[in-house]
Amino acid sequence: MARGLFDVVVNPEHSEDTMTVVANCINGYEHELHTLRDGTMVVLKKEGSPGKEIRIVREHDDECLFHYIEMGPATAQAAKLRGGARCLLEYNELEQTMTLTKISVNKERVIVLTEKGQPEPGVRIGYSLLIKLGMADARRSRTVRARRGNTSVKLRLSVPQNELSEQFVLSAGAAAKLRLGNGQPCLLAYDQAARTLSFSPLSDAPESVDPSTGSAPNDSAQPIKSSYRSRSAQRTVAKTVTASRSGKSRTRKTAPSRLFVSKQPKAPKPEPSSKTGESAVWISPKLRRGRR
Repeated sequence: MARGLFDVVVNPEHSEDTMTVVANCINGYEHELHTLRDGTMVVLKKEGSPGKEIRIVREHDDECLFHYIEMGPATAQAAKLRGGARCLLEYNELEQTMTLTKISVNKERVIVLTEKGQPEPGVRIGYSLLIKLGMADARRSRTVRARRGNTSVKLRLSVPQNELSEQFVLSAGAAAKLRLGNGQPCLLAYDQAARTLSFSPLSDAPESVDPSTGSAPNDSAQPIKSSYRSRSAQRTVAKTVTASRSGKSRTRKTAPSRLFVSKQPKAPKPEPSSKTGESAVWISPKLRRGRR
């Protein structure tokens, strides 16, 4: 069974007998759909019916934000999906069948940073993190509701221009209301249906190499790309060190400076229901890392 996470695009002009699959987007998660080739005929399984045969069209998009599938309105209605939704695509190569399961909640592990001097409750979410959480609707409204326990706060949302940023920065007042500290690791969840962020502090938290200052790093700094991107690779820089005794130079590889240094075990992939249209939760496997 091959899997991949995709956003849904409903196009009234799209053929109802085909489905377009685009899986090369910069913010998309790694997927297993390499055997789902262009022109493959599959049966789209639907609960309570024999399913519908469709032809897969594989395309590439140089400007896409998150992997997506495009279909006609009738196909989307049959799969109980709406435009802008996120779904788990499961492809059974042996049976030549496909199942689409709606993902209602997306989760990411983040480091909560706080920023002083903000007069109103606000949150700054890096564009890359925003896309991973499926928060396009919140960006349009410019506000988002954040919740922890019985505390709920309406936050003004801002997104830095750096499209690779994965920071999550709360105003000091909002962080205090939600009882979150600077540098605190959390499992951040966004519910697309309720349009609400929620927080679950992590007990197995890495230690910060910077003391808690109450301020966030400069957004102009280039963040480390997520390990989910297949094209990303961590770079090392060569640093010349002069030997004190011989007077000769030697080259040593050192890792780039990072705000947080940790190794997190890879969490298991979600096990959503195989029934088409049912809701599920997607949890990303690794802790997000920021960079000065």
